[in-house]
Amino acid sequence: MVNGLRFSLRRYVLWTLLAVGSVLITLFSVFSADRFFEGMDGMMRVTMTRVAINSDIANDSAQSVLNFYISATFEQQPEEIKQAFKGVSIQPYMLEKKLERDWFFTRPKAAKFLVMVPLKDGRVRYVSQVFGAPKGEMRRPIWLSHELVSIIIGLTALGAFAAILLLIMRSVTKPVESLQQWAAGLDEKQLDAPIPEFRYQELNVLAALIHNSLQSVKQALERERTFVNHASHELRTPIAVIRSSTELLQRVLLKEQQNEPQSMHAGGKSNIGNNALVRIDNASKTMTDLTETLLWLARDNNQALPFSKVNLSTLVKELCDDLGYLLKGKDVQVKLNVPSNEMCLPATASRIIIGNVIRNAFQHTDCGEVNITLMKSTLTVENHEILSRNTIEGIDDAKSEHAKFDDTGYGLGLKLISKLTEKLKWEFKAGAVINGYHVKLELHEPYQQNS
Repeated sequence: MVNGLRFSLRRYVLWTLLAVGSVLITLFSVFSADRFFEGMDGMMRVTMTRVAINSDIANDSAQSVLNFYISATFEQQPEEIKQAFKGVSIQPYMLEKKLERDWFFTRPKAAKFLVMVPLKDGRVRYVSQVFGAPKGEMRRPIWLSHELVSIIIGLTALGAFAAILLLIMRSVTKPVESLQQWAAGLDEKQLDAPIPEFRYQELNVLAALIHNSLQSVKQALERERTFVNHASHELRTPIAVIRSSTELLQRVLLKEQQNEPQSMHAGGKSNIGNNALVRIDNASKTMTDLTETLLWLARDNNQALPFSKVNLSTLVKELCDDLGYLLKGKDVQVKLNVPSNEMCLPATASRIIIGNVIRNAFQHTDCGEVNITLMKSTLTVENHEILSRNTIEGIDDAKSEHAKFDDTGYGLGLKLISKLTEKLKWEFKAGAVINGYHVKLELHEPYQQNS
């Protein structure tokens, strides 16, 4: 089969069977017509031979017996016989015939037959017979030839075969199409319904296999969803404990700093403790955001989200301030170009998505700049990593212009953002640029989605 071509199984079977049936019917029609004429000629030859043997011609004179004309020589035959078979090499016991017709598919207007029969005493007899057009009413039109009748019968048989074949194909393909439509419409709700009957046992077995396979997939998805929900809910408690304990330790350290003398030794311990608490607090914030994201993502897609007026400029600035801890200790410059713009959006979902985009940019930039631009409903976040001198010297000049940022660390964040935007039917595009990453987020209000 040619690669790239697609064939319909129904058409393939239909045309194959039609071709095979046409060949068989044609061969049998030709064979039956040939056998018919061969049998008629054989009967004519045997009859004329017996007439020649059993007829006694006085003085070798020609005579007519039962419409057969018998003579001792060919010259004694009627003139029309001599004209019809003039120049023909006549062999013993071979039936010579001459048909007169307008064309192949018309009935002959006349038929002439001639047989030469050698007798036991060495003499020879010529027997001929002439048929004209039949007279009177016929059961079929007089102009129909036997060949044409055979063709008509063959075409009729082929038509009947094709009609029966179409009925059989329809009875077979209709359940297959029903199975296809049923399989295409299967979803989580349809999987709980009983499997319909598809008439044939093989199709019922195939439907059961499809149903069982999708049931296994559904159960796996339910287990994954249940695990994410349970894990996210269970994480809330230890995260809350970590946050509250961190705040308590910060207060204790603050009181100790106020009560203890300002010595270098005490100040060193205090700085170490504060740094550790800051790291714990930042990690707990990240875990909180990730937990809320997973919980929101695991909800039913059909659940309606509350929409409200959201100032994107204010939201972006607040998120940059909240996520600023990711830039501590880094030489990163954040450039904001976010004019005031209010849109009707789901506030929580917007905060989660935009926060994840900015988080990725901050988290994966060690030295460079992060550009955040808002134009109407399009938010663009692009980060560029500035390579150190040692890194630049290690790169070949020919390749340095095409050196691109490694995006392997973006995996989970981008997948989460992609799923979240797909759930809201927002447009999300992301890709690597030279020494960085570019993310474009197109936000849509409810009326834009419905239009």
